[in-house]
Amino acid sequence: MAREVIVNASIVSVSELLSHTVVSIFDTVHAAKEVLIQKENFKRFLTYLEKTAYFLKDLSRFNLDHSENLNSAVEILNCETKVAKRLAVECSNKNKVYLLLNCRNIVKHLEACTKEIGRALSLIPLASLDVSLGLSNEISKLCNNMLDAEYRAAGLEEEVLGKIEWAIKEGNVDQSYANNLLASIAEAVGISGDRSALKREFEEFKNEIENFKLRKDMAEAIQMEQISSFLGKADATTSYEERERKYLDKRNSLGRQTLEPLHSFFCPITQDVMVDPVETSSAKTFERSAIEKWFAEGHNLCPMTCTTLDTSVLRPNVTLRRSIEEWKERNNLVIIVSIKQKLQSNEDQEVLQSLGKLQDLMAEREMHQEWVMLEDYVPVLTGLLGKRNREIRIHALSILCILAKGSDRNKEKIAEVDHALEFIVRSLARQIGESKLALQLLLELSRNNAVRDLIGNIQACIFLLVTTLNSEEIEAARDAGELLENLSSLDQNVILMAKANYFKPLLRLLSSGMFL
Repeated sequence: MAREVIVNASIVSVSELLSHTVVSIFDTVHAAKEVLIQKENFKRFLTYLEKTAYFLKDLSRFNLDHSENLNSAVEILNCETKVAKRLAVECSNKNKVYLLLNCRNIVKHLEACTKEIGRALSLIPLASLDVSLGLSNEISKLCNNMLDAEYRAAGLEEEVLGKIEWAIKEGNVDQSYANNLLASIAEAVGISGDRSALKREFEEFKNEIENFKLRKDMAEAIQMEQISSFLGKADATTSYEERERKYLDKRNSLGRQTLEPLHSFFCPITQDVMVDPVETSSAKTFERSAIEKWFAEGHNLCPMTCTTLDTSVLRPNVTLRRSIEEWKERNNLVIIVSIKQKLQSNEDQEVLQSLGKLQDLMAEREMHQEWVMLEDYVPVLTGLLGKRNREIRIHALSILCILAKGSDRNKEKIAEVDHALEFIVRSLARQIGESKLALQLLLELSRNNAVRDLIGNIQACIFLLVTTLNSEEIEAARDAGELLENLSSLDQNVILMAKANYFKPLLRLLSSGMFL
């Protein structure tokens, strides 16, 4: 359209051309006020645009003649205004997650538009016009400000992009990282932390990926699919049933036996499976710490080829590292599946060894905790709380504590198991080490509203908690006080506390006039 206006310049006055441009600018201003992201940068850009429009309105009052510079200025202004409007519309309608991932490009385009509009203003031949010195100086100042303008993505946006780049580089992230990443994205773009809102935004993001595929923009689609796979591990983006189905499909695709490591997985120096494999200038791969120690001891020859090495060259062998990690995770999943059967053994020593191995795996990666839940370990673990062997009960309580901290869903799954809460409360009355673990587990479970309402109903639970409140064990007394405070949200629990000679919650309710 801008070019058509210039072509017909002989029949359209300069004032009319400038008026059309002003209208176009205000259309862009209106569109830019609706953006979902980069609001501060767009706000700054709008300030430049509005000043430009007002100056053009002032200039349109003069009797201006067509000139090459003036026509070029109008053409650039119209072109860049349209580019800016398209950018603003995209930032108003596109998915917020997609926009965040592209915030650097958005900022770059916004900066380019600003500079081009500034350049267009500088082409207007002010010296040949009968404009006031004040107006001329103001326009020149605006031009310079726009030509020097720089925009930056917000610090939180850069932080999120850094986390995403790290995840892409590593090639794999666990559920904890995915939850953290999704929470950071939600904060950066103003998405509600509500699970349904996060899931809706994630589904829209996946639709954007399909749109890129339809447009044959496969490079963009592949990168977005990588990010989608990371975010898909977060609690809010998939239901428990979806995660369970994916887990079972993966588990059932594996055999029942662990696989031996490939020869290439071993470091030639340590003879151990590598964790951080790096390639030297001789094209041989070693464990990073081992080859760095080799260099530190004064060696500069390759341990395998005896060729001289450039000690400054250590390239991460990303492909090998991922292969090793996939092998480990495949074996760990097989081990987690196999341990469940061993926990039902009549041999206490075998059960203890299996619990120790399971706890080690859960400490290694949060993903393993998810697998333990999906493998339906909770009924087996709560069943072990009825064992005579105290060590077995302590191990089972420790593992349940770890699982309970994982998510609200985990808390609910534990409470849903028949007699699980009764077994845990029974452990409250046992020796101090076991009772402290039972108390920690109940406290963690009480942080879920649905589970909290069930705990006070367990016979003798509140009496045991009040007794613990007066314990010489400072940590146990503190946890008991916090748990009683959580349980005091129900009037029936407050009454039971009073019957156990703990009156603080009752007095608080009476003084507030809320207790009937």
